[in-house]
Amino acid sequence: MAEYDIKWFVDNRVIMAHFPAGLDADNLTEQFDILINMINEADDKYPLVHILMNGEDIRQYPKQVAKIGNIMKSLLENARLGWIVLYGRDDRMIKFLSTAIAGMFKTRFRFFYNQEEAFAFLNSVDENLPDLSKYQTTR
Repeated sequence: MAEYDIKWFVDNRVIMAHFPAGLDADNLTEQFDILINMINEADDKYPLVHILMNGEDIRQYPKQVAKIGNIMKSLLENARLGWIVLYGRDDRMIKFLSTAIAGMFKTRFRFFYNQEEAFAFLNSVDENLPDLSKYQTTR
């Protein structure tokens, strides 16, 4: 099974999900279930929980919009989901798929090529977050 790393980046506010090189429908489902549980268990004093998705290692992934959309549906429909910010991979297909799926569910989503841009964006849309550039992104 492919390894992935999902943890709180800023407690109860921002989740960091680092995806493995190979993704399939089963491990995507497992990862999104973990994200949903983390969002649901976050402290209620923060209405929205954001997700930073580090995709720098992704090499293989499902390419069917409908299939990925069905897997992501319960995550994307979660009322406490804030922004999803995917970064780290210069791949037009990943950008297309993620943008198409986010559009289907009217989700707050942005794609960036590097971590610095992703962090700066999230800080710009949620000014109550601490400066994310000061946080370490160790795996």
